[in-house]
Amino acid sequence: MMCLLLLLFNVFFGAVIAQLYTPTASEGNGDITQPGRCPAYLPSFPGFEFPHLMIPISSTAPDTAFPNTDSPYITAADISMIFNFDIPASRKGQTCNMEFLLPNQTELSTSSFQLAGINGSFVFSLSVLGGGAVAGNTTYSNQPLQANPHGLPRTLHIEPGHAYAIGSTICVPGKISITMSSPDSSLTWFQDWNQCAIGLFITYSP
Repeated sequence: MMCLLLLLFNVFFGAVIAQLYTPTASEGNGDITQPGRCPAYLPSFPGFEFPHLMIPISSTAPDTAFPNTDSPYITAADISMIFNFDIPASRKGQTCNMEFLLPNQTELSTSSFQLAGINGSFVFSLSVLGGGAVAGNTTYSNQPLQANPHGLPRTLHIEPGHAYAIGSTICVPGKISITMSSPDSSLTWFQDWNQCAIGLFITYSP
């Protein structure tokens, strides 16, 4: 009888501990910063995808089609960025992990950024499969429809020196489009993966 009570206590106590313990990566802030010179490291290419098209859209100029840029820029409650990624057929069925990396300025050698605002709040949303921006055509008024599975849209409070997990989805070959906006902050950077990578990327896991 005593052994049975002890076993039940251990099971119950273990279950309580399991409920109390939450891994850092799943606490809601999305922070996946690693120790080391860079807040996170990309796998060797082709283990990651970088945006093949980066198009700004503006809520105050809703019918203006802006050109592609290598330096994304987001402003509070106005300019958002649409990032197009192309997922190869070889990645079908794997997990596509969306990540945003923002090293400290001192950790960058071929890039730079400017961040301003009160809360550093940035919203990430996912377009329907196959949807995405078209250079010279996409505007705020005709931006891609949002699908937002898997906990998206997601708001992250971004600070320099950190890396963030936005979300994950099953990889489907073709175009994946992510929109990044902010209600209260501005951010501009040169998208780069040299040394400490900076910007929006997709990595893969089995």
